[in-house]
Amino acid sequence: MYKSLMPKTYSVRDIQREYRTIFNQAKKSGPVIILNNNKPDIAIVGLKYLEDLRKKADFAEENDALDSVNLYLKEKKEGKLKHLRK
Repeated sequence: MYKSLMPKTYSVRDIQREYRTIFNQAKKSGPVIILNNNKPDIAIVGLKYLEDLRKKADFAEENDALDSVNLYLKEKKEGKLKHLRK
């Protein structure tokens, strides 16, 4: 699932004509980019894709927080922390 590196693109007019096909494409193959005046305007993604993206973002945020805590503990142990005064 979601194998293509380049998302499929459609125009706003295509949505008016064949929205069901476009929505099915987004569910099956990943993001679909909608062009307005030949410029990317919006992306349509399936719900599963969006949930996967949110899980990855949450995981990355948790790892970043844990890395920060571990760095703090390491620097505290090594005596590298400085006390700030007013």
